[in-house]
Amino acid sequence: MGNASQIDDRKFNGKERIGKYMRWLKLEGPENDKGVFTNIMTVVTYGYLILPFLIFAVGWFRIRFWLPIVICLLFCAWKCCKETPALWKPCLTQDHIIKIIFICMVLAVWVYYSGIGGKVFQNSDHSSRNAIFEILVQCRWPIYNTDINTELYPEGTVTSLIYYIGFWMPAAVVGKIFGMQAGYDFQMVWAFFGLFLVYYFICERKNKIIIWPLLLLVFFSGLDIAGVFMTGTNIFSIANDVHMEWWAAPYQYSSMTTQLFWVFNQSVPAWLCTVFAMRQENNRSLVFIVASVMFSATFPFVGLLVFVLFWAFTRQYEICIDVSRMESVKEWMKVFIKDTITIQNVLGGGILGIFTYLYQRGNTSATKISSQGFLDILGSIEWTQYLIFMLLEVGIYFIVIYKYNKINGVYFVVVLSLIFIPLLKGSSVDFCMRVSIPALFILMLLVQDTLEKAAEQKNWIILGSLTIVLCIGSMTPIHEMARTIWHTIERNIMKFS
Repeated sequence: MGNASQIDDRKFNGKERIGKYMRWLKLEGPENDKGVFTNIMTVVTYGYLILPFLIFAVGWFRIRFWLPIVICLLFCAWKCCKETPALWKPCLTQDHIIKIIFICMVLAVWVYYSGIGGKVFQNSDHSSRNAIFEILVQCRWPIYNTDINTELYPEGTVTSLIYYIGFWMPAAVVGKIFGMQAGYDFQMVWAFFGLFLVYYFICERKNKIIIWPLLLLVFFSGLDIAGVFMTGTNIFSIANDVHMEWWAAPYQYSSMTTQLFWVFNQSVPAWLCTVFAMRQENNRSLVFIVASVMFSATFPFVGLLVFVLFWAFTRQYEICIDVSRMESVKEWMKVFIKDTITIQNVLGGGILGIFTYLYQRGNTSATKISSQGFLDILGSIEWTQYLIFMLLEVGIYFIVIYKYNKINGVYFVVVLSLIFIPLLKGSSVDFCMRVSIPALFILMLLVQDTLEKAAEQKNWIILGSLTIVLCIGSMTPIHEMARTIWHTIERNIMKFS
């Protein structure tokens, strides 16, 4: 009996100690209670966004430059963490822990089959990305090259690696220390960590842990299969290596899965920066946040700027209403300037933006601009193709979700962005495919909101219509994943045959 009593006491004391620790972290209690957990998530998010640039600064600049830069950025990040409104925290009950484990498993499988890390079949874009990563691991920083193509450059020219290399910087450090394979493996870890933060903010928008938006994140897409069918392709005999989203070339809006499977280095940081900026209740760190993604995802940064400007200039401030209109505008401007012109925005955002620009402007493709004027571009557009592309990729979503978003300003920014992005051309079609990433991600969130509202109000027409459209659109990511699985099996058969 004495032994049994001692065991029970130990169990009780252990549970009590765990309870005290969780209460200290404020992981127990009401879900809307703010605590250390929310501060940790804020710190981790800022850390994820600026760590690549910090590594770059240390590796590329001399100590007299990088030391003050790192000190200033860390100070600005501390200011951001201190002034960012507290985030929602989950109450870690047994049921919630099970949900979190399931979510992590789905995200891990998604990352694994994306090809990041090279464990499975990789799409063609991975070859160039792998080459960049291996150069980062194998070569001394900063990276210069004297072995140049004399047909393109005069003899004796020295070139350097200039690219949006942010995603690979942490993995490159791991690769330099522990070897190339460890670096590739850490790419998977870094991508998973970024997706975990993205999904945390998707849940944070609703103040609860929810699983079903995983379906949207993985399977959200335009109706590419309808476009493929309209081009005359037999959709029942599509070869496994066909990329469905090229049906409307030179236009393409990529599904979330396509973005992860082809341009993970831009999509993951861009998604996180977009949803994190979206959750800000003031402008005090907004410039710093958007500038932090410029180094990792330059094209999406351009698309996100439009939304940041909208959020910044539509803030609602408490101002005196018993004054003239002119006085009211002056008072709003004073509050706006105080809210926006902060140390982290001016100093931190300035450092991130200016040094990233100075680095990336040396890229030869970055200086290429279409020789056509905007009117010439409009004249060269095949309008029938463009209108069909817009209708199938995003137009149907715009129509179906309009009822619940007609007074939502972000909805109209998404609409205008996705209408005009295909009309602008840089030196390649990448502008259309990558600048659209933030707008497509926000469109997915608006679709999530519409599904919830339609279900609450039992609006079966909108709920059913949206479900049908989403199911048709899901054929694109399903096909993308099926390609990877099929080619992986094929590669393994050839390897062991």
